[in-house]
Amino acid sequence: TAREAAFAIVTLAGPMGKYGQLSRTDGHSKWFLQRTLLEHDKSMDHPWMQMIYKQCFTVKQYAAWLARNHAVFQALEQKVSAELLPEVHDETLARTAALETDLAQLLGPAWRDEVSQMLAESAATKQYLARFEEDAPNRLLVLAHHFLQYNAVLSGGAYLGEMVAQKLCVIAGAPGVAFYAFRGVQTGMEPARVQQYLRDFDKVQLSDEERDAMLVVMKRIYADTEALMDECFELNPAEGFSYAAAKEGESAAPPPPCEEQLELSLAELHGYVGADGGRILMSIAGELLDISAGREIYGPGCGYSLLAGRDVTRSLATMTLEEACLDDLKWEPDNSEDEKTLQQWREKLKAKYPVAGRLNKAASLEQIAGGLRQQSAASAPEAPAPQAAAKPAAGDKAGEKCPISGKEGVCPMTMMGINVKPKAKAKSAADKKPEAKTGFMAGKSMIAAVEESNSGSDDWWVWKLCPLHWDVATMKAFVVVAALSWLHGTFVGWNLRKLMR
Repeated sequence: TAREAAFAIVTLAGPMGKYGQLSRTDGHSKWFLQRTLLEHDKSMDHPWMQMIYKQCFTVKQYAAWLARNHAVFQALEQKVSAELLPEVHDETLARTAALETDLAQLLGPAWRDEVSQMLAESAATKQYLARFEEDAPNRLLVLAHHFLQYNAVLSGGAYLGEMVAQKLCVIAGAPGVAFYAFRGVQTGMEPARVQQYLRDFDKVQLSDEERDAMLVVMKRIYADTEALMDECFELNPAEGFSYAAAKEGESAAPPPPCEEQLELSLAELHGYVGADGGRILMSIAGELLDISAGREIYGPGCGYSLLAGRDVTRSLATMTLEEACLDDLKWEPDNSEDEKTLQQWREKLKAKYPVAGRLNKAASLEQIAGGLRQQSAASAPEAPAPQAAAKPAAGDKAGEKCPISGKEGVCPMTMMGINVKPKAKAKSAADKKPEAKTGFMAGKSMIAAVEESNSGSDDWWVWKLCPLHWDVATMKAFVVVAALSWLHGTFVGWNLRKLMR
């Protein structure tokens, strides 16, 4: 839904004034991302978001949510142009037409009348639009809306769109869920598009005063968005999947360390990328974490496979997925904001994934000095079999998780398109092992979801027989067989009719 990446934008609390000296080389996007974590976490645990995660909303309720988004995006897109925001403007980001397609599908030909009635009764929508009109004369405040709204759908839309598609029993991107599909952005490539947006955003020239003013507006947008959510939730309140429920209890203990504690160089770490169902490791601040339980996120070909087998210390601390920020073992936080951000991600990741050992930094730096930093993952030693901390129950399947919040469900880093169903691969013991479920970052837009995995429905014969779940090849084969059967029946019937005369 449209707000989530407003929620996949991360922040640290504190007086705005002390950030005035932050190095310009960090980029404006990081500056804003690091200052919206509290708003992000609060929004992601909103009862309306929980209902979407659990798929317990009604069609009318969801249509009301789309109607409010339609009003917001329509107002924004009437103001935005290549002349106003040349750095970030892209016609393919526009959401108004897609929202109109969805509303027509859900409400029928008279959808405009029904939407008008919904909005007439929505005090929160009127407030959002009135405040946007006050912001509109200032291009930088319009940019604040643009930054939150489009990154929201780009990053969190992949997962939320899948949840809604399952609820409505339609194909992802079809009418009813077109809001979440972007022309030219392939499934799973949403993170790359978000990164491109952030790079473009960083080209905007801003003074300290302008950034502070934009931040105030962004925080207000979060509050106004929560008011929109409140209205949708109150239309038909129901209990969804909260973060606490996803963690199976607030007091859930972090997973115990792996039985075998490894000590790897960076080149050796590069081999733990999950190839052929193998183990997946990640390094942060010198510690190795076994992230095999997040295979559908970090595994080969998945949305965040670039983080597998890598040291992500600088990447997470500075909220970027740029290749140059991975495996940077010489990097150290040079300000309190980076230190706090890094510590938050360490705590959240370790609450979800077990510690598997330590990274031998000295050996790694020596290898880098010897010209081995560019060594490919294929040349790294083969990863040993994962160690199982506990024997999983038969048939147990990992839930769906946000790559950056790490919470059950996906993202909303959720905040950034991700496959929401695990691939049918043979899993190692580490993959199947029960895990403590918490969350981890939303930087560069990742939105966490908390819905328990229901991917087992794919194996049900009724699911497979339903035409709505066939792929293109199956549909073509069905049409060809049907056509041939019809021709054959016509020919046989015509000959029988001749014989009976």
